[in-house]
Amino acid sequence: MKNCIKILGFALLAEALTLFVNLTLSFSGSAFMRMLCSACTVGILCGLMAQGGYSIGNIDRKAKKTFHFGKAFLLGLWGSAPYFILTIALILSKNGMISDNYYRYYKLLCAPFLAVCNLISDGISSSGVSAMGIIVLLILCCLPCISIMIAYKISIQGKAIEDVMYH
Repeated sequence: MKNCIKILGFALLAEALTLFVNLTLSFSGSAFMRMLCSACTVGILCGLMAQGGYSIGNIDRKAKKTFHFGKAFLLGLWGSAPYFILTIALILSKNGMISDNYYRYYKLLCAPFLAVCNLISDGISSSGVSAMGIIVLLILCCLPCISIMIAYKISIQGKAIEDVMYH
């Protein structure tokens, strides 16, 4: 339970930081700035979620625990769950089961994907989001899970991230 709260804490920190970056870089409406902002915010999300997985892996390594794929996957799934839930709600909104205005709230609640959402559709209604756009958002929802799992495995094996990055 403590690990789940830690992962959610990193997710909330990512939300706050990426919302700040999005608001800071929103002065330019050019496609290049939107792509740059998308890369920055998704990178911030992945980095912070990886830090969460790495710190949990360090704690488990010090407690002499071994790597279990199931635990790493569940931690990753827990980190991606808020984004999957919100994207499923977006699909429901697109199909008319929730208000069509949900897309504007989705953009704010999924701050790491705000710039991506603006690239996909400038509108504020869910009906303006294409099926390909939703697929892209679902793929992006997998990134926190992957980041947590990789960092957890690296950490529990006793490797430093710097060694993995620079060798």
